[in-house]
Amino acid sequence: MEQRFCQSCGMPLNDGHFGTNADGSSNEDYCIYCYKNGKFTQNFTMTQMIEFCLQFLDQWNTQAGLNLTSIQAKEQMLKYFPHLKRWKKKDERPLEEKAVVLLAQCENVTVASVDSDGYPRPVQMSKIRTKGFSEVWMATSAGSVKVKDFRENNKAGLCYEHYGDSVSLRGTVEIVTDDDIRKEMWQDWFIHHFPEGPADKDYILLHFTGTKATFWINGEFAHSDI
Repeated sequence: MEQRFCQSCGMPLNDGHFGTNADGSSNEDYCIYCYKNGKFTQNFTMTQMIEFCLQFLDQWNTQAGLNLTSIQAKEQMLKYFPHLKRWKKKDERPLEEKAVVLLAQCENVTVASVDSDGYPRPVQMSKIRTKGFSEVWMATSAGSVKVKDFRENNKAGLCYEHYGDSVSLRGTVEIVTDDDIRKEMWQDWFIHHFPEGPADKDYILLHFTGTKATFWINGEFAHSDI
């Protein structure tokens, strides 16, 4: 019997590894790790799938008796994956739409303020709400260094990435202290940082709004005004 391969990640399809259709039957095109109950388990682009698969390079080398480096393996997958069923059809969605999905995949973003010496100061923060691909809300302490920076200069950068796809934004940050908005945005885990709850005077919000974007998604690179 001819060896079949998952048409999403390329792994050999053996008994017990087949994906499942919505009715519970076996799917002969995809593995259980990529396709379950009639749906793909990860909303990946092709390049994200390649980056994901590279995590298992050591296991792949051992099973296949190879000694590929990550660069060699990536080059092979970039040639092979476009021929797999999932990736044969070109993703025609606009980059902005792909970026919305990418931002949803990210728990954290990196935000850069400009310090008093004119240098960027990047920090990683948890996103708590988003709009489109270029607006992000974050919670922080009123006495933090980044808040001091933004009070003096509201220019900012923000970027996010997931398995190799990324978006970098340039824009501004608004410091939000409105009680109603702070209460609306409150999340239970904030209590560990702001023990007085939504009314804690140290609890404020940062609202980033992008004006320019640089995209690197699924091998496509572009600059855009927003």
